[in-house]
Amino acid sequence: MAKQRPFRFGAKAKVANSGKEWADIAKQAEDLGYVSLQIDDHYTKQLAPVPAMMAAACATSTLKVGTLVAGNDFRNPVVFAKEAATIDMLSDGRFMLGLGAGWMKEDYTITGIQQDDAMTRINRMEEAIDVMRGLWGAGPFSHSGRFYSVSEIDAWPKPVSNIPIIVGGGGEKLLAMAGRKADIVGINPKIVGRSINPRSMATAAADVVDEKIRFVKAGAGDRFDDVELSLQVFVTVVTDDPKGVAEKYAPAFGLPPEVVLTAPYFQIGSVAQITENLIALRERWGINYIAFQQDATAAMAPVVAQLSGK
Repeated sequence: MAKQRPFRFGAKAKVANSGKEWADIAKQAEDLGYVSLQIDDHYTKQLAPVPAMMAAACATSTLKVGTLVAGNDFRNPVVFAKEAATIDMLSDGRFMLGLGAGWMKEDYTITGIQQDDAMTRINRMEEAIDVMRGLWGAGPFSHSGRFYSVSEIDAWPKPVSNIPIIVGGGGEKLLAMAGRKADIVGINPKIVGRSINPRSMATAAADVVDEKIRFVKAGAGDRFDDVELSLQVFVTVVTDDPKGVAEKYAPAFGLPPEVVLTAPYFQIGSVAQITENLIALRERWGINYIAFQQDATAAMAPVVAQLSGK
């Protein structure tokens, strides 16, 4: 198990119909005690991450903002490093960079970008992380690699914080790489067939999470205790009938109801039960940074108030 850290909670959001609505979403997350507001990066119906993050930072004073996660294949690391450093500087050090290798086939179809095999995408993202960190450092930076070439760039602005990099994954290769490179590792189901489907969700079971933690630990080696572990909750339902709700959701995910009830990615039950579940998952896996989806931000406020910082 990883080093036990105090609980932190992130709110996720990706849709708003006006600037005021988006600002209110950010303010609500801050007021309810969430440490961050993070946004997906897809080319389906959602806001564009970079301007949305800056707008959320402008609407708040302490809330961290970031991607969860940005698709590396759609973003040149020199350009994205500059955008990230700019947001970090203008927000007084409140930017978090979540980076992913790209998984959703619709994103590639919509943009006309080729979706390479998984190992190529993972290796490209690992190299992109090295490039961005190099550009954020002092003085000129050069890099010559398989995917990127940078020659004596003294990037500006520099970030004012040590921007934390979040990498999430569900398979051995990606989680091991995240263990080597990331500050925060997101423990996710493994994407099978480049989409969310029953085969992907079958990797969400609690006993499979044990294996995922081992992959991170193997990749991290001696730095494992310095890595923070994170998890996104995909479905949150406050209810006095968790069994009935699990039976309702199970067919959509191709899972038995008992797996839905015990997998950490589904938090179904009373506020007290969900609180106990999160304490148990931290005890079992060392996961302390929990992100809830947009529809659960308000409902999970009591849990956030009770557990944050403890």
